[in-house]
Amino acid sequence: MEKKYIFFDIDGTLTNDNPGGVILPSTHQTIKKLKDNGHFVAIATGRSYRMAKEMIELAHIDHIVCSGGNGLIVEGKLLYEKPLDKQKAMRLIKECLEKNIVFGVVVDQTGHVYTHYSNFNEMCPEIQGFAQICYMEEANYEQFDEIHKIHVALKKGEKNPLQSFQTTDLHYARYHEYSIIVEPDDKFKGILDMMAYVGGNVKDIVVFGDGHNDLSMIRQAPISIAMGNAIDELKQLATFVTKDCQNDGIEYACQYFGWI
Repeated sequence: MEKKYIFFDIDGTLTNDNPGGVILPSTHQTIKKLKDNGHFVAIATGRSYRMAKEMIELAHIDHIVCSGGNGLIVEGKLLYEKPLDKQKAMRLIKECLEKNIVFGVVVDQTGHVYTHYSNFNEMCPEIQGFAQICYMEEANYEQFDEIHKIHVALKKGEKNPLQSFQTTDLHYARYHEYSIIVEPDDKFKGILDMMAYVGGNVKDIVVFGDGHNDLSMIRQAPISIAMGNAIDELKQLATFVTKDCQNDGIEYACQYFGWI
């Protein structure tokens, strides 16, 4: 059997919901069978290593592309986790300040969110569930050496007034009703870095995904599999559309292609 290098998104792909959810028994069994059959199994997620760590341990997967392609973990060891481009991040921050749009920044691997807005918790209530909010007296964001993510208080359905997304290559995703998150968004770049590190052949890459931040890998991978619950754009680009994440979609696709 030809060895494949298989990369799974987490939320809505490995798990049965997006965001969150649990890994189905059929998915656990499929991961074990893939490994037993000699395939390379990895995760490709927009989550930081800190946010992905628990799910990584539950999935028993030691190779991870994290932080939307900006982080790499091989055999459980974090090799690097790069920040956003500082100049571009500051351009967005300055626009938020000019337009008085509430935001907070993640500047290191602790996951703490730094903001000078006293109403940040009120504007972005969902963030309290997974991060500690650190309030600053002044709006001095230049002081931080690195900026890894930016949480911006824009409600679902609200028009995005930020022009910086058109003048930079910064990307954002929405996982919650009250805010968007600006984060790295090129998982396939991270996958190529992983392949170079482990010595795999690019033609043997397989990716599974369901959301907007999976587009780069779905577009470019030799074999791309969209979950049945994936967004329509992903389904149109994918090599194959499997069943949804709540209905054993990973197992179904791996059986279809003969990998298990």
